[in-house]
Amino acid sequence: MSLRVVLCTAPNKAIAQQIANSLVAEKLAACVNIISGIESVYEWQDQIETDQEYQLIIKTASTCLDNAFQCVCALHPYDVSEWIVLDACASEQYGMWMRNVLNNH
Repeated sequence: MSLRVVLCTAPNKAIAQQIANSLVAEKLAACVNIISGIESVYEWQDQIETDQEYQLIIKTASTCLDNAFQCVCALHPYDVSEWIVLDACASEQYGMWMRNVLNNH
């Protein structure tokens, strides 16, 4: 099982917490960090937009990615939610903890 980190933004704290709680409860992520106070600048429908958002850092495994993505899509209000997957290397102890959490589902 390869470890992955996924970046996903949410429009408010309640949605960020709902997504994080669902991912962890369903064992689709070992941990989700929620960072408040980020400002996103992006183009949407030919306009430059600026929004205050919450950044989710989802720590998961390659075997969980598809189900985790479906979970986020079901809970997320955006038409196109951020879903950026990064390969991850972890310390031996942290990696073992993640594998133990994610394998117990």
